[in-house]
Amino acid sequence: MGYLDDLNQAFSTYPYPLEENPKVAFAGTAGSYGEQAALSFFKNKCSLSAFQNFDEVFACLEEGQCDYGVLPIENSSTGSIASVYDLLSRYHYYIIGEEEVRVKHCLLAPPGATLKDIREVYSHPQGFSQSQLFLKDHPDWICIPYHNTAIAAAFVADQKDISKAAIASKRTSQLYDLAVLADDISFSQTNVTRFVVVSKKMKLRKNPSRVSIVFHLPHRPGALYEIIGVFSVFSLNLCKIESRPLLKENWEYLFFMDFTGNISENTLKNVLPIIEEKVETFQFLGYYPQYEN
Repeated sequence: MGYLDDLNQAFSTYPYPLEENPKVAFAGTAGSYGEQAALSFFKNKCSLSAFQNFDEVFACLEEGQCDYGVLPIENSSTGSIASVYDLLSRYHYYIIGEEEVRVKHCLLAPPGATLKDIREVYSHPQGFSQSQLFLKDHPDWICIPYHNTAIAAAFVADQKDISKAAIASKRTSQLYDLAVLADDISFSQTNVTRFVVVSKKMKLRKNPSRVSIVFHLPHRPGALYEIIGVFSVFSLNLCKIESRPLLKENWEYLFFMDFTGNISENTLKNVLPIIEEKVETFQFLGYYPQYEN
């Protein structure tokens, strides 16, 4: 129950103020949605380090080269980002906050290009998925997955080839001198990505209201039902449930859960051990404020 010791320590220093000008890692490059989330959460008062992928962000935290990592965890249109959930379970770090970013994809290409010139399109797989209706109108285009939307835009700008385009934010068009061939191509006009802010240490910021946990259930009838019943007894709102395959066991799963409600220090210290007793493995991911507009 090491997490309970961390929780006691976190409550003893509550509320924890964020450091001045912390070192923050994100996946992408200048103009990425990850950069936008980091700047928004830390109110532009942070030192940013960009990495190509999510694994490198966690490695940066592991090596002590940054204070926080900012990573996308789910999108309102296309669902959860599985690889981030997997990394959270592997590293046993804590979520200390969240940020939401409105996603507004554009099709970008070198100046002088037209839609008729395009043969290849680069973007993150989520960018393709979130723009699928637009892409259906262009079946001849080859969609090539890239690490990140902004990195894809930087690559297209560097190539200076009018047959290549990227799906990324409009801000990247300004940063990399690209033309906007099509604006706001996401199939959902309310497309939002939720980012989490991750730390090696548990830190309770002011007015926490959301709890994230992960566990592996015993393989028997009613196991999940028993866990859900605990939330009902404590009048907690189960607002997110996500399953991920357990890599060492076929057809076994980790369950990620988020819950909200009238959560006090005593509530947490009572409900978490009850859940832990009913599962094979348990990990506390964080108690943190929900995003507010």
